[in-house]
Amino acid sequence: MKRAPLVLAILLALSMGAGAEQVAKPVAVPVSAPIPERVSAAGAEPVISRFSKKPVPRFETLRWAEVNGRTGPSLSSPIAWQYNRKGLPVMVVKESGEWYRVRDPAGDEVWIHKRMLAEGSTAMVTRTVILASSTARNAEGVAELGKGVLVEVNSCDSTLCEVEAAGYRGWMPRSSLWGAGSGNYRSSGTNG
Repeated sequence: MKRAPLVLAILLALSMGAGAEQVAKPVAVPVSAPIPERVSAAGAEPVISRFSKKPVPRFETLRWAEVNGRTGPSLSSPIAWQYNRKGLPVMVVKESGEWYRVRDPAGDEVWIHKRMLAEGSTAMVTRTVILASSTARNAEGVAELGKGVLVEVNSCDSTLCEVEAAGYRGWMPRSSLWGAGSGNYRSSGTNG
């Protein structure tokens, strides 16, 4: 209740125009935003982990159908989440020895032992999308993929990815995928 007068004063000041131009609007960042790179004195370079010798952040996938996500980097830390989806892509955001702090598609962060993860080419569809037969703007639709579907990523350019799911193969917007940022794509035998 002590905050109410302060909040009321701020709202009154804003409604009268005082400082209205200084109020920053929130910025929405899509789940499938590109992996951020850290800037060094020499320019933009990914950070290489001293533990795994791999770039951080990066995408990996769950190796098993049942994986525990813990509140800290040890087996004695409580289990925060239990993931039940083999191949689910997660973003490794930090490493501590053999433990990786990962962000899941919902944005939650937990610690997972490195043996529970694998490099992979799996991504998750973030919204319902039509899989196109080619990269042409007016390409025929091959299939409709719903939110949450896991796809195998064959290749990506800056805007489109060639994927396979449930026997269908085609192109979809990279912005509709969580996990299409690692570049660990399997060879598809096509040019694209």
